[in-house]
Amino acid sequence: MDFSLFVLLWITSALNVEGGVGFLQVFDTLPQDREVNPGELIVIPCKVRNRKGECAWLKDGVVVGKIPGKYTFNREPDDGDCGITITNTQLEDDDGLWQCQVTQASLQELTLTSPEVKLTVREAPYPPIIEDTTIQIGQGDPFTARANEPKRLHCIARKGNPSATLKWFLNDVEITTYVNQTNIRDLEKRKTWQAVSALDMTFTKEDNHKMLKCVAIHDAYDTKAKDITVQLEILYPPEISLEGKPKEEIIEGMSLILRCRADANPKANIIWRKSGHSGIYDIKDHIEFNPIRRTDSGVYSCSAKNDIGQSQEMEITVDVKYKPKINHVYPSPRTTVSLYQSTRLVCEAEGNPAPKYSWLQRIGGDPVIWQERTNNATFYINNVTYSYQGIYLCQASNTINGIFNTLKSEEIFLDVIGPPQILVDSFPVTSHLVVDKDENAVIVVLFCSDPEPRQTFWEWETFRMDTNSNTGRHAAEDIQRIPNQDDCYEAKLTIHSVEGGDSKTYTLVVENEKGRETFSVALEVREPFLLTMMIGGAIIIVLVLICLIALLICLFKREKCCFSHSSGFKPAPESIVENGCPDNDRADLTTAKTVPFCTNPGIKGKIATIGEDPFYKDGKKADRNDNRDGISFGSLESSVLEPDHRDQTIVTATATINNSRIKVHPQASINTHETSSMRGNHRSDYRPYQSPSVEQAYI
Repeated sequence: MDFSLFVLLWITSALNVEGGVGFLQVFDTLPQDREVNPGELIVIPCKVRNRKGECAWLKDGVVVGKIPGKYTFNREPDDGDCGITITNTQLEDDDGLWQCQVTQASLQELTLTSPEVKLTVREAPYPPIIEDTTIQIGQGDPFTARANEPKRLHCIARKGNPSATLKWFLNDVEITTYVNQTNIRDLEKRKTWQAVSALDMTFTKEDNHKMLKCVAIHDAYDTKAKDITVQLEILYPPEISLEGKPKEEIIEGMSLILRCRADANPKANIIWRKSGHSGIYDIKDHIEFNPIRRTDSGVYSCSAKNDIGQSQEMEITVDVKYKPKINHVYPSPRTTVSLYQSTRLVCEAEGNPAPKYSWLQRIGGDPVIWQERTNNATFYINNVTYSYQGIYLCQASNTINGIFNTLKSEEIFLDVIGPPQILVDSFPVTSHLVVDKDENAVIVVLFCSDPEPRQTFWEWETFRMDTNSNTGRHAAEDIQRIPNQDDCYEAKLTIHSVEGGDSKTYTLVVENEKGRETFSVALEVREPFLLTMMIGGAIIIVLVLICLIALLICLFKREKCCFSHSSGFKPAPESIVENGCPDNDRADLTTAKTVPFCTNPGIKGKIATIGEDPFYKDGKKADRNDNRDGISFGSLESSVLEPDHRDQTIVTATATINNSRIKVHPQASINTHETSSMRGNHRSDYRPYQSPSVEQAYI
């Protein structure tokens, strides 16, 4: 039988009571938990459908009677409302478990009983307190703890009903996630609770002086919540920082204050030290330089110490910048050195940053130009020439805060003595001069000499001409000093209206007490452009004519070619084929090669014959190639003739001929002399012939 049908039948049978049909008593509204403040009125609902019995209430399992002014309820309500009204609720009297009942109306029914519900008569708990272990911390008192050490605090709200809800805040930021709350019966007051919240926290130095607050929340409070606040006093070792180092470089003469700040609780003592100094430099929180000197440069360090611990040392480098100062230059103020010897100029300077050096040589007079010779403190000259003679100075420079500072030393004069020397490095001196015909040629040579030259002259071929003299078209000027170039001179030779015969080598000779020097200049006289073009054109025309004549001779003597054959018959490559025949003269063949022959199709006659060589009577076979214009023989080991399938005018012979080079010769003029020549030379020489029709190449 279906289960739902069974239940329906059971309910129907249960409704048949004493010959009539009735309904069971059931709860329409069940009692629910209630909270109420002391002295207030509260109603606990309970409503029954089909009520037949009497309503009754139980508290903590004990029947409660109707008491005027305290407990009011209807025992036999027509509408089934059995709810109870409690007036002037009190913790001791009314707080507990309540239960609604309806008595049975017949023996077939059971007493109708609701589940127990909790009526809570609120009792405001005492204000919360904070305890460190068992030590109570009062409102506003400091709470001391070491940084980074775990700590447990308790917040307690006693004698409340129900238990208070406790929450923790750190500077108004809730940290309740770090807590665990427990509620226990308060032994000092019946029916009340003690709420305990344990906070496990590791405080850091950042929590120092923050406000830690515990809040108890309860509806019996006038303000719904009460709290207690304590100030954290977190102890931690010093942590230091340095202040005062300027962003720009420290320049000598300015003021400077360095400050060492220590973040510590309790307050720490500051100690300053300086590298290179034993002991303590200072014990203040700052050191002051007014003004600062270059001797104050160094590494300064500060540290701090308190009862909790000591900080690490922190260093700051004080690097005092100052402009360059030249302490010494030598040799000074003058030095003399011989030509081609070595010397050095030394500069000593100080500065911060370390100065950069430059040795400068004065070039020119007005305006004065200084040429940098080296960027080192020492200027080494390994091979002294006259170009190094002159005034020098040392320049020291550095840059501070983007400002370039420079200082120059006193001047040093370097004097060079020795034989004359031609200036080829310092000045543009040419050893080859080109001048157009009929123009003036000016040959200029610069030289230096200390002591002064005692004689200077020009010479070419066998002719000699002293300076400061004239001869015909030649003028040798007196030597002139070069401005702003001590001990240096200019020699000039002028040749007026040069001719082709003036193309010679001209040599300047200079002598002094120390020696002699020469310098040669090759003069080239250039013909006018039109004449040169005419001569060049004539040469080109002659060359073209010679080439044309040679080409005509070549074409006139050109012979027909034959096909090369190797490893079976095959025409020679196109590169050596001419007039339909292979050009075997262009091939470099060896023994055991195919020998192609080619005949002129316009000439009738026998093409090739194998037989005895009438001029070579040693029993060997020879090939005989003839037509109406000539015959040729070649000594061979074997020969096979066959026609070329592409051209019946070509017959090829496969022959082994020992490096012979033979050609077809005209037959018309064979005589005894020619026969002798053929017999003796046909292996290596060509014979004269006319209108060749067959030719062979190297074999």
